[in-house]
Amino acid sequence: MFYLINIIEKSMKKIFMYLLLLAPFMSKAQEECKVPSYLDQISSFELTSCQYSEYNEYEFEYQDLKDKTTKLKKGGIYYRLKYDKKEDDTKNVSGAYIRQNYFNAVLKAKGESLGINKDFFRFKHDNKTVYMLIQYAVDADEQGYLVHIIEKSEMEQELELSIKDAIAKDGKIPLYGIFFDTDKSVIKPESDKELTTLVSYLKENPTVNIFIVGHTDNTGDLSHNLKLSKDRATAVVNYLVSKGISQSRLTADGVGPLCPLTTNKDEDGRKKNRRVEIVLK
Repeated sequence: MFYLINIIEKSMKKIFMYLLLLAPFMSKAQEECKVPSYLDQISSFELTSCQYSEYNEYEFEYQDLKDKTTKLKKGGIYYRLKYDKKEDDTKNVSGAYIRQNYFNAVLKAKGESLGINKDFFRFKHDNKTVYMLIQYAVDADEQGYLVHIIEKSEMEQELELSIKDAIAKDGKIPLYGIFFDTDKSVIKPESDKELTTLVSYLKENPTVNIFIVGHTDNTGDLSHNLKLSKDRATAVVNYLVSKGISQSRLTADGVGPLCPLTTNKDEDGRKKNRRVEIVLK
C-alpha cells in the first residue's frame, strides 16, 4: 500500500514539474495571440484562447433579418477568439449585453448587422470587407463566448500547375491572369505575364492546336454575354498571332455564362466563372 502511494506521489511530482516547465510556453502562446486592431474587449471578460490563419475559409451560420437560418462561406484572414468571464468579476453580464455592444460598435464604424439576433455583422476596415459572428452569447449571466472573424481577401497562390501539365491531364486549363475591364474586350496590360506563359507553351509545343474560349458570369443579357465572351477570346487570339503564333493553330469562341465552374449567386462565384479557357483541339 505504502509502495503504491509512493509511486503515485512520484508521478504527481513529475506531472507538476512538467506543467511548470510548460507554463512559460503557454504564456508565450497567449501573448502571441493575434487580435484585430479594431476589436476592443468587454471589461468583464478576458481572451483565453485564439486561432489565426493568414488564409482560411469559414461558413457563417446565422438567423438573417427575416429570421431564416442562413449560411454564408467567406475566405480570407481568419480569427477565432474565445473570451471567458474573469474569475474575480462579480458582474452579471448577459449575452444580450455582449451582442448589443458589438452591434453598437459596428454601427458606429458604419457597418451593418446581417442577423436578427445582433450577432453577425459586416463592415469595412483598411479597404477589406470584414465579417464577424458572435457565438454562444445567450445566457442571462454569460460565462464565455466566441468571436469568428473573416477579413475577406484572396489567397496567395503558391502552387502552379503548368499549362502543359494541365492540358495533358484535363485537356484544358482556365487562365485567370487575363484581365478585361467590365463589359470590354480590350486586354489589360496586367495580363502580360499570363499571356507570355501561353506564348512560351505554344512555341515549345508547335504541334498543339487549341480553342480559346471566353466565359462570363450570368449578369446581363445572354446574347450580349455570348458576343462579349467571343470578342475576348478573339482578342487573345490576335495577341498570340502578334507574337508569332500561327493563326491556323488557334480558334476563338465564346460560351458566355453557359459553362460555369461554380455558382453565380455571389461575387466569389461570379469571379471564378469569368475566365478565358484554353482547350486542346
